[in-house]
Amino acid sequence: MISRLPAAAHKRAADFLHENGTNLKRQRYAFHFECGATDRVVTAMQEYQNAGGSYGNGLEQDPRTKNSSVICTTIALQIMAEANISPASEILRQAISFLEQQYQFDNWPNISSNCNDAPHAPWWKFDEQWASTSKFLANPGAEILGYLLQYDTKLDNDTVQSLLEKAIDQLAEDDLEMHELLCYLRLCHCQALGENYHEAMLPLLLVHAFRLVKVEPSNWEEYGLTPIGLVDHPGSVFADFFEDSLNSNFAYQISLQSDEGCWKPSWSWGGDCPATWAVVETEIKAELTLKTRLQLRQFDYLGDL
Repeated sequence: MISRLPAAAHKRAADFLHENGTNLKRQRYAFHFECGATDRVVTAMQEYQNAGGSYGNGLEQDPRTKNSSVICTTIALQIMAEANISPASEILRQAISFLEQQYQFDNWPNISSNCNDAPHAPWWKFDEQWASTSKFLANPGAEILGYLLQYDTKLDNDTVQSLLEKAIDQLAEDDLEMHELLCYLRLCHCQALGENYHEAMLPLLLVHAFRLVKVEPSNWEEYGLTPIGLVDHPGSVFADFFEDSLNSNFAYQISLQSDEGCWKPSWSWGGDCPATWAVVETEIKAELTLKTRLQLRQFDYLGDL
């Protein structure tokens, strides 16, 4: 029997988002569940924009710097796709332009050195060693390649094709960690990716997915990649391969909703910057609640409203 989120739980989640979500999270919720306008999402995104249309200001909740970063700009592009923002829009073109400008040493840095001064999670500390690596940094490079293909980059075609080849070669050679796999997955789902690249990537991605995804319910309490963390929408290339564990994983996820209506993070800053973490944790709760409700609806796990 399929477990669905009941109406009372819907209301608690909606109330939590309305009361605790940032303006952008509220506008995204309105877009998905209340017939809200795309323009309101765009306006709310401007709160996180810097000069030239790049993004910082805590759009990715764990690094709190106001300065622009690649990671915040890729998240902005995820939100733009989610809200059906036109590829021709200025807000999207500016984000792509920033990513093009940040390309150096055959890679992209997730954050810059000027991000270290603001409070941040321990794992969001700029490391100068990124510039000297010979490896393709799949997080965020693989995801960015998808955007460059989808949105007609100004980088020359030879550079993009060379990076694609390098990305696939590394996919065959290295053990990925979960965030790298998710970046490759976004590339694999890119509609502009050539069929030859898609066919080359999929079997390699499956090898990594079967290694990384925790399919046993006893492992879902700890931080890691779950079936619904990988299969984030019904059209996922992995949906059929993890079908057997999706139902129980959704039931487990529904059971995690707190009394206040939200879903809580399975990570923390480990005691660093406690006052900032208190703010960040609330923002993450709202983000997880929005994403969980949206995913439950996409997979028909929402009960009657």
